[in-house]
Amino acid sequence: MMYEYNAIMGNSMPHSSDSEFMLEFLPVFLSILTAVIVISLIIGIISYVFSSIGLYKMAKNRQIDHAWLAWIPIASNYILGDLINDEVTFGSLHIPYAKIFLTLSSFALALASGILTLIPYLGAILSILLSIAFAVYYYTALYWLYSIYAKNHRVVFLVLSIIFPFLAPIFIFAIRNHPANDERQSAVQTIYSNIDDKSIIALSLGIVSIVSSIPLMGSGFFTGAIGLIFAIIAMKELKETGASHAMALAGLICSIVGLVLSVIVVMACVACIGVGTTGLLSELANDFSSDVFTYLY
Repeated sequence: MMYEYNAIMGNSMPHSSDSEFMLEFLPVFLSILTAVIVISLIIGIISYVFSSIGLYKMAKNRQIDHAWLAWIPIASNYILGDLINDEVTFGSLHIPYAKIFLTLSSFALALASGILTLIPYLGAILSILLSIAFAVYYYTALYWLYSIYAKNHRVVFLVLSIIFPFLAPIFIFAIRNHPANDERQSAVQTIYSNIDDKSIIALSLGIVSIVSSIPLMGSGFFTGAIGLIFAIIAMKELKETGASHAMALAGLICSIVGLVLSVIVVMACVACIGVGTTGLLSELANDFSSDVFTYLY
């Protein structure tokens, strides 16, 4: 019996030591994690403010309509596209509609990546390639922004922005009052101005908000809100010119539907969590009452 007792105690000691180590290490780990989250949040807020101020000031200096969009996440990419004259250039290749692509590309990438995850192995490779393509397109757009406002430092700014992404908003803020000079100006085609980009963005974001509201548990609220903003702007501008606003109206409707669905899904999730939490607390209270009763009687 003594041998069995010692054997049991000997086997239990390491487990006790491991538990004590975990109890001592857990607060340290949580403290480090909290510090990392807080620092990341602070850097994110500072980057957002610097980038928004920079893009807003550039847009105001260029007398670009709706410069306040620079303060709205994702919609600020529309202002970026406008500042680079709606065109991203790779050598002799001129890709138009930068305002549309920059605004929608992140959502398109997320949607495509979600679909590609259904394809084993190949889907992951294609998703990585799409992410690289999006990064190349975005940083090329950023390169042309630097080129227009700080041509002599564009390469240095771009390299540092790629290595340290938090520096890009600082550079944008620093060059916000520089004069704009696009060396590609002669290559920019005026034919692109006939495209109703705001209506296209509104309709696209409205559809994305509907599609993502239920499977992604209400995540369509954000896209629906941005789509609603673009739809309202597009309808106002089109009514002033007397042009057809059917696409903008469709975007408005889809965005509202996406917003409503997202709110319903979020409320349903909160209700489910509330019911589950109430049931758990009730069960714990019953167990506690039972233990107290057993102890007393």
